[in-house]
Amino acid sequence: MSIEEDSIKIAIADDHELFRAGIVKILQGYSQFEVILEASNGKVLLDKIETSLHLPDIVLLDIRMPEMDGFDTATVLINNFPSIKVVVLSMHDSARHIIRMIELGAHGYLFKNAHPDDVIESINLVLENDYYFNDKINSLLQKVIRYKGRNSGDLDIPVAISPRESQVLELICKEHTNNEIAELLFLSARTVEGHRKNLVSKLGVRNIAGLVVYAFKHELVQMA
Repeated sequence: MSIEEDSIKIAIADDHELFRAGIVKILQGYSQFEVILEASNGKVLLDKIETSLHLPDIVLLDIRMPEMDGFDTATVLINNFPSIKVVVLSMHDSARHIIRMIELGAHGYLFKNAHPDDVIESINLVLENDYYFNDKINSLLQKVIRYKGRNSGDLDIPVAISPRESQVLELICKEHTNNEIAELLFLSARTVEGHRKNLVSKLGVRNIAGLVVYAFKHELVQMA
């Protein structure tokens, strides 16, 4: 298979062949996307990635699969192939599953009943912003985190962040890009990227998706 070098390369791991075919069909309607790998479980996906001449930019990953599930697959992908972005496509609407995936290092999470436009948006925004949650995911996470916070009393902020870092964090959580944050705060995009990296390191998370969940959990930003 000839692969365009400038295309967004996508791999899909899902044991439901009909669903997988539907996602491929959706993506084929966009010239910038190219599905380079398909797999029925995590082990098959990782074997194909190991022998492929091209790494995918994005992996669309189911959770419940035979032989090797999404959690174990995400762990290997994120530890061994850090350049690959992982977006979970799952029927599981439990905040526990979502948070666990984000803590492992996934960059986004979508329910399988999401609109096809959400799938396209998730790919584009993960590549641009390093994370994607749609309104349903955001609402669920905030509701659960707010409830647990009221009942556990453990939302003390473990580390201090500067006023500027707080501003950057709030804008990240509102899904602004580096360039948009730079314009709003009268900074360079490079400086904003530096703040993003410092926040990820300081707060001990894996990526921007983890940063957003952390910010909600510890009430570092105003939740609607």
